[in-house]
Amino acid sequence: MNRHLIVSEHPRHVLASAFARSWSANRSGGGHRRGCVRVPAPSQGKSDATNKLGMMCSKRFLAAVVSAFAIVVSALPKSATQAQHFTRSEDIASSYDYIIIGGGTSGLTVADRLTEDENSTVLVIEYGYFEVSMNPDDFNLRNSPGEMWYNITSVGSKKIFVGAGCAVGGSSAINSMIFMRGTSEDYDRWGELGGYGSNWNWENMLYYFKKSATFTPPDAQLVKDHHIDYDIRTAWGGNGPVQASWPSFMYPGVKIMYDAWKGFPGMTFPKDGSEGKAGMIWIPTSVDPKNETRSYARPAHFDRVKGRNNYGLITGHKVVKINFATEDGSITAESVTATSRSGNGTTKVTANKEIILAAGTIHTPQILQLSGVGPRSLLESANITVVHDLPGVGQNFHDHSYFPMEFNCPLSVVGPSLIAQPSLSVISPDAYLSIASDLEELDPASVLPQDADETIIAGYTAQLKLMAAALKSNNTSWLQFSLRGEAKFNVPNIHALSRGSVNINISSPNSEPVVDYRALTNPIDIRVNVELLKSIKSYFARAGEIQKLSPVEITPGVNVTSEKDMTTWLKKALNPSIFHPVGTCAKMPLEYGGVVDEDLRVHGIQGLSVVDASIMPLVVGATTQATVYAVAEKALFTRSWVKNEDIFLSGSGEPTI
Repeated sequence: MNRHLIVSEHPRHVLASAFARSWSANRSGGGHRRGCVRVPAPSQGKSDATNKLGMMCSKRFLAAVVSAFAIVVSALPKSATQAQHFTRSEDIASSYDYIIIGGGTSGLTVADRLTEDENSTVLVIEYGYFEVSMNPDDFNLRNSPGEMWYNITSVGSKKIFVGAGCAVGGSSAINSMIFMRGTSEDYDRWGELGGYGSNWNWENMLYYFKKSATFTPPDAQLVKDHHIDYDIRTAWGGNGPVQASWPSFMYPGVKIMYDAWKGFPGMTFPKDGSEGKAGMIWIPTSVDPKNETRSYARPAHFDRVKGRNNYGLITGHKVVKINFATEDGSITAESVTATSRSGNGTTKVTANKEIILAAGTIHTPQILQLSGVGPRSLLESANITVVHDLPGVGQNFHDHSYFPMEFNCPLSVVGPSLIAQPSLSVISPDAYLSIASDLEELDPASVLPQDADETIIAGYTAQLKLMAAALKSNNTSWLQFSLRGEAKFNVPNIHALSRGSVNINISSPNSEPVVDYRALTNPIDIRVNVELLKSIKSYFARAGEIQKLSPVEITPGVNVTSEKDMTTWLKKALNPSIFHPVGTCAKMPLEYGGVVDEDLRVHGIQGLSVVDASIMPLVVGATTQATVYAVAEKALFTRSWVKNEDIFLSGSGEPTI
């Protein structure tokens, strides 16, 4: 790894910085930049003797600077003089402008954008380590090394492994690289939950989706052979560092499976799967087409800019507490306390401007609770001093659930690029209105914990009202079925309505948090899953194109036909997580149990923000990777953390491409 000098606010850097400023001021009359040093410009209209004299003076001055600089550098720890990447807390500065907790998908994105301003210093604190491989086949959900995951098991009737990436780059380093967006309504619901004037909606999110990535169209022959559609003008057009591209091969059976969906009345076929519409959608993957390596947060937002001397990253360290100052009733986040995984004590780092939480849906609420921000009763039970009673911290937890199915279709050798994402009205025309009506009549409090705060109940009530409308909508996807001819596959419920929690373990607060999915506690979830199961059974049993694959159902089996039998099987087979957790620090008003406001600032606290998937009040009907990148990009504009130049603003004040 290349290593670079860190120049920050550390006291031992002050003298070197002063010499650098002196040199810059001395040469401000003109010159060319090469790297960080201003080289004298060639003289014009002067004698050789005059030029030589000037060069001698410049050389003497430069020699003095280099000599003094060497004295300062010799006193610095070795790691500080060679790298942005730190492994020892004694090598970092005592303060930075911004401290980002978590070096995953959102954390590295925000760090990259903040350090575009050379006057801002940033420290990212990451519990995981670097991994050397970026081959898409090396690290994924099925074969990633154990050290790239947190070791967490949920509680409840069905205990499962809780998927959360533990590496520089976070879950973007180990996911399935599916790079997709939800429908426009998924994001519009965020705006409705945010209240009047919210700009967290599809119209304003689209810019940040575009900004975050560079889209490479599929090969022309692939387009011709498989009738692939895409629309760069509508859906893409940005030049962000994350790469969105296509595989060079497509499973031939995709054509058959594609044509088979045409038999479902109401199925739509949008031109581009990323333009916010439900139906049969083509989507890219996060792979760099130049070298066919995984494109994720580390190469996109760290490796690419690791020469910046204002961007620091310390790995193998965990933030255990955010420290606050209270004055005249005002609470301000001032510093963090971090510990090393090696157990070599703790360190305290001060944030001059802001502390930004990007630890993810599982660990962001834990850090807040450990710091005294969260439900009062929970904190007092754990003997933690309450700094700010915020009932929503750790609540509203949900994910995409799924159940497994198996047919004897030929096994595919590539990941999904074509996905059927229809509305419930398409796959269940006879039942969707009845399901929506039952949800409208459901008492939200009856399916939440008995001790749920009244604000949590109010927020959940508002969510269910929106989701009842979504059940009837033609532009909210409910099924997600990848067309790749895989013998075994999972069928997700991409809008689970049950709500769980992520809370500290009151008997051992610093251990991993208690993760409770509370799956199927909302009875509408089981009804939706029955309809999803019916639709896949119906799809493979239909006459016509699909029979060219001679499908035979293996799981759950052709004998599972009645709704009662399907319900019984689903209750045993359903898994509450497909590793897309959201919601534990929801962007909603306080009266809805929200944790952050429209600017992603923690309610009631100055200098503290959240920028990860935990802010999503409702999970979108898509894998969450692309949305997390967009949230991080939008956070920077929303908070005015960075200057946005050379952009056009929409009527709502958001930039457009």
